[in-house]
Amino acid sequence: MFRLNTFCAFALCALTTMSVEAATSGTAPLGFAEARTLLHERADIMQVDRAEIARAESEAEAAKSLSGPKVEIDVKQVWGTKTVDMGLDTGISSKVGPALGQLGQIPGIDPSLANGLGGALKGMDHLHVHFKQDISGPRAALTASLPIYTGGLITAQQQVLNHKVSETRADRDMRENSLDAELAARYWGVQLARSVEKLHENVLKDQNEEVRRAKQFEKRGLISKVERLAVEVSRDHARRTLVNAGADVEVAETELMKALREPTLPDLSSPLFVLTGDLGTLSEWQERARIQSPILQKMNALRAQAGEGVRAAEASFKPKVYAFGTKNLIKHYLTLPEPDWMAGVGVTFTLWDNHDRFDKLNAAHSVVTKADAARSEAANEISTQVEVAFLRVMQAREDYELTGSTVELARENLKLREASFAEGLSTATDVDTARTKLTGAELARRAAAYKFVVSWAMLHATAGAMPDFVNSLTRNDLVVVD
Repeated sequence: MFRLNTFCAFALCALTTMSVEAATSGTAPLGFAEARTLLHERADIMQVDRAEIARAESEAEAAKSLSGPKVEIDVKQVWGTKTVDMGLDTGISSKVGPALGQLGQIPGIDPSLANGLGGALKGMDHLHVHFKQDISGPRAALTASLPIYTGGLITAQQQVLNHKVSETRADRDMRENSLDAELAARYWGVQLARSVEKLHENVLKDQNEEVRRAKQFEKRGLISKVERLAVEVSRDHARRTLVNAGADVEVAETELMKALREPTLPDLSSPLFVLTGDLGTLSEWQERARIQSPILQKMNALRAQAGEGVRAAEASFKPKVYAFGTKNLIKHYLTLPEPDWMAGVGVTFTLWDNHDRFDKLNAAHSVVTKADAARSEAANEISTQVEVAFLRVMQAREDYELTGSTVELARENLKLREASFAEGLSTATDVDTARTKLTGAELARRAAAYKFVVSWAMLHATAGAMPDFVNSLTRNDLVVVD
């Protein structure tokens, strides 16, 4: 008995511990901001974008050294000979001859000696040198070069890569906004489905109560069997509707779980809502989109790259100035003309290129024209998208406000019909019709709230202002829609 009690106590303790751990791990309510963070961290496309940004940033960083010095070492083994075959006109006899003539006039010196030397010198007026030199051996040279002026080519190359970074970041922001808008539709799609399911649960609960009352009324002879059966048919219809609503909840939850890479879905803490305060004007939203839209930011980056392409093409018409220095590290095998070291400044200027430079420049200008047109078209498209999203937001809020009176009227009408039915003044069909109208009004109210939230999120995504959408969840004019 003691062992059994001990085992039960241990099992109870273990179960309690497991329940506590389950309650503290992964079951906390999930707000939209947290869901958005999970999506950005786990979405494969976002990982691709982060890798692409890192690549572009590395290339831009590497390009900073293009304007700096370049040091190379060249090591090689050569085999060969150098033949020297040349004639030299020295003119030595004409230069030394007069001095030899004076030498012959000095007393004590034989004049024939001077004459002999003069003849020998005449033979040296024309020398012929011929020899072969083996130049086989290792060579090693250290070379340094520094661009001084490139006509703007290096700056253009660097700026293109900097604008590439801006382009990749804009691509990331575009995908983030698209994912955020989809997430909003799925997140509040779950909230809508759960709210609708709860509504149908309440309807079924009321229908069960109506069936109970109808059976009592039938026993007392207040209603006929047909009336009671009509109430039961309405109840059965409510059951089927609830089953379908439950299936909709499962579908919505599955879509959200797959988007977030979550095995289970906890309670969602961000409810359906409507904002009753100021939502801004259309012109304000269009101006915000003009500044913040990642699509327009990408177009601006592409236009800037096109402009740098023109600068690079223009650089081909300008001279290049550079400084250089070379030092031969192995001197033993050097030929006579090869220096130990050499330094200087050089200038290159392209006179002719097999690729027509004018055609390249014209092509670069065409890219600029194309980029300008694309940017203008994108700006018009964004302005239209912002207007459509803004109008949908305003329409959804108006629909929600209008459903308020409809719900109130339908609720009062149902109360009246239920009271009349109890007194035999209304039929079960009248009660069912009244309840159907109330249910439809409640559904329309929730649908309007869902449309408002999704349109509000799309408006922020189009304008590139999703962080502001997250902040709107804490506004004082937020009305929760259950």
